[in-house]
Amino acid sequence: MLKLTSLFILIPVFILGFFLLSQAQNPMKYTYLFRNVILSKSKNFELAPVLRGRVYYPRYFYIPALNQYMVYSDLDETGPFKIYEHTSKSEGKAYALLDDKGTNVITFETPLRFSYRSGCFYGPHTYIPFLETGKTDTLRYHQIHNEKLDLGSKAFEKLFMELYATSEYIEFINLRASRDDIHQAAVIFKRGGKVEILLSGLRDSRMICNYQEDRTINNFDDYYTPDIRNKENFPQSSAAIEMIPLVTENTNPFVYWRTGFNQTFHMKRYRKEYSSGWQGIMKVGVIPVYVPGESSGTVYINFKTNGELFKIKILDVEKADYIPAYHLGLRTFELPANIRTKNSLVFMESVQNSGDNRLGGGVFVVRTATTSNPSDDIPSDMTEKEFSALPLTLQVALLDPEHTTSLKIYAENCNEWIPEIERLKNLEHLEMTTGMTEIPDAITTFTKLQSLSITYGNIHTVSPKIAELTALINIDLFSNKLTEFPHVFLEMEQLERLKIGANPIPSLPEDIDRLKNLTYLSLTLTNVTVLPKSMIGMEKLYIDNMGMENNVPDVYKQLFDYTKIKTFY
Repeated sequence: MLKLTSLFILIPVFILGFFLLSQAQNPMKYTYLFRNVILSKSKNFELAPVLRGRVYYPRYFYIPALNQYMVYSDLDETGPFKIYEHTSKSEGKAYALLDDKGTNVITFETPLRFSYRSGCFYGPHTYIPFLETGKTDTLRYHQIHNEKLDLGSKAFEKLFMELYATSEYIEFINLRASRDDIHQAAVIFKRGGKVEILLSGLRDSRMICNYQEDRTINNFDDYYTPDIRNKENFPQSSAAIEMIPLVTENTNPFVYWRTGFNQTFHMKRYRKEYSSGWQGIMKVGVIPVYVPGESSGTVYINFKTNGELFKIKILDVEKADYIPAYHLGLRTFELPANIRTKNSLVFMESVQNSGDNRLGGGVFVVRTATTSNPSDDIPSDMTEKEFSALPLTLQVALLDPEHTTSLKIYAENCNEWIPEIERLKNLEHLEMTTGMTEIPDAITTFTKLQSLSITYGNIHTVSPKIAELTALINIDLFSNKLTEFPHVFLEMEQLERLKIGANPIPSLPEDIDRLKNLTYLSLTLTNVTVLPKSMIGMEKLYIDNMGMENNVPDVYKQLFDYTKIKTFY
């Protein structure tokens, strides 16, 4: 009887345990952070992106007078999943202003430094009275003092005191920004409602740097005071606007121990995708000493906040092998507990303190759901199962196909063209490493394509229709299965760069000089040993093939002049 009773107790426990385990490890129950729709279990709330990319110690403020929140951070949108980020982003930080519902009011970037005392952005020559006007228009200062940075210490002190005595508002500001090796700090004066600035240089500075660090609010900004006598008698004005910094209880999000209960982030599963194993570091006598190496993988997280549960997947999480410590890079920021209400916004950040950018990295806000359909952000004619079977970078691109201009795909086990790529009509740069054997006719879908890279694959055939891509100037087919030079390339007179190295190509066509705009040709690791006579006149061309220049007649030597690369690129 006792055994029978035990079975009645144990069987439901085992069934429940199996159910819970299967739920925790079912990837379809978890959503990648790169998705635009991330719903809570109740579907009443969503985790919405505020800033996308690799963020660096974001700061969060609540502005009571506006009942709005501000988030700002350095933001790097590049990474191993992005290509051809040639357009330089503005130096400085990205800013987002949200209302009390978590709806984005405005997002912009500026190299100017933000002041949480005045709500303005300041630079050495211009400023933006952002919270005063609600606009991002850049204005010139009414007057710039010490613009040439040639004032001596006594002259600076005298001018400072004169301006101080006649100003209704004074603020000491930090001007240090990327690529500015001239200015260090300054003093802002408002006189008669007009804004003036007194500059201090980086060298022979007239301001004193004071260091500060507060990890609970991510404040690592240096602040400055004038280098004058009796400076305590010349304080800056009280803050012009109240901004309350949001706080975190997790001051180091890069060390997460998989222990304990009731945690904000509860790791349910870790799927290891790379491991360096045990690493030998030394010998004690003849006995080798090993330490755990590093691993990287995907984690499945239950994120609980304000009674809501989000199931999310995080990519590229590093950890020490065989130790339950993870570089999770997740944490939340909220208003201080004494003024927090049930309607106060909660922000979550996903960051890494080292390595490459993370797919889905950035800052998110928990807000009331704008949809109840968890698939609302993917193409309407695709199921979640079909969508999730695609390469991750393609999934990201399909969330915003109209604005996707570059795509990088690694799918070595994929032996065929992926037709879903054709949804990205505005592609300018396409980079792929797959097992497919041909460049298909479908390549003509991308009429704006400028650069095509398909490397380390099995390409042996190139569609003759590729010649229809008149914007295509860069082709890289390094390490494929080409057994001859694709003659269709001769019809593409706009080509500027061509890489066909590491292919068993025996020769080049005699009329290759039809490519009059060709400036770079890679023939490394091919079987080409003789160059066509027509190439002698290709004066702009540089041939990349180490060793070949020593085995060709002197009339071809100019084709191996490396300085041409510096001239044309």
